[in-house]
Amino acid sequence: MITRLLRSWDVGSARVPARRAGAVIGLAQIPLRPLMALLSRPRWQGTEHLATPGAMIGCGNHLSAFDPFGYGHLLQAGGIAPRFLAKEGLFRIPVLGALLRGARQIPVRRGTSRSTDALADARAALERGELIMIFPEGTYTRDPDLWPMQSRLGAARLALETGAPLLPIATWGGRALWPVGSPLPRPRPGRHVQMLVGEPYTVSRQVGETTHQAALRITEELMARIAEQLGQLRGQSPPALLHDGRRDAHRPEVGRPQRGYRAFRQDS
Repeated sequence: MITRLLRSWDVGSARVPARRAGAVIGLAQIPLRPLMALLSRPRWQGTEHLATPGAMIGCGNHLSAFDPFGYGHLLQAGGIAPRFLAKEGLFRIPVLGALLRGARQIPVRRGTSRSTDALADARAALERGELIMIFPEGTYTRDPDLWPMQSRLGAARLALETGAPLLPIATWGGRALWPVGSPLPRPRPGRHVQMLVGEPYTVSRQVGETTHQAALRITEELMARIAEQLGQLRGQSPPALLHDGRRDAHRPEVGRPQRGYRAFRQDS
């Protein structure tokens, strides 16, 4: 019990070096973790899978601005330093950018000549045995019923290249706590943020597949697993075909203007 507590708070040598959070996260967790517990009243399942040793690629659905805090809380409490692939624009914000760099987060430079740097940095982190956290959708879901969307191939490519297992995680309740467009969370009595951590699994190319074909197949399988886990949290069945966000008129992740955009209802 004491060892688990020390590992959770990253005290001394309780964690292996690859899972240590560093000074920035170590100090930030002192006020943030009690605040997170109070605001989100988290309910976590499957946390035993976080104890799997070695590099992993955490992949989760993305509902709102709360998600990085929610996933980060889950990982840090589970004894793993939270390392996210995050939008490069966040690193340009004064103070926040310095904190993100100090916490060894990984910037994603979309649409630039350096857009591949994030994957190189992620590969290096995995080679060190770290867990990196990715939102495969690349943005908040635009599915009208808040199921995960069809996703980018980055996580699958990393898993194929490095051999690191994929770790599917589903979350529910964060959008109700922090609605899209709100500058701050809006906690209400009786609301909880739920998370379900799936079993990590390794992937490989099948006979006759190209790397691209394998990445397409693995990404589809990954998002189906996350959708199934989300269905368990919601007590519902996910759709047979996930929403294809590439067809949406409103695509902020690629700078598409807001044409034909519709407001999505909040989860309850």
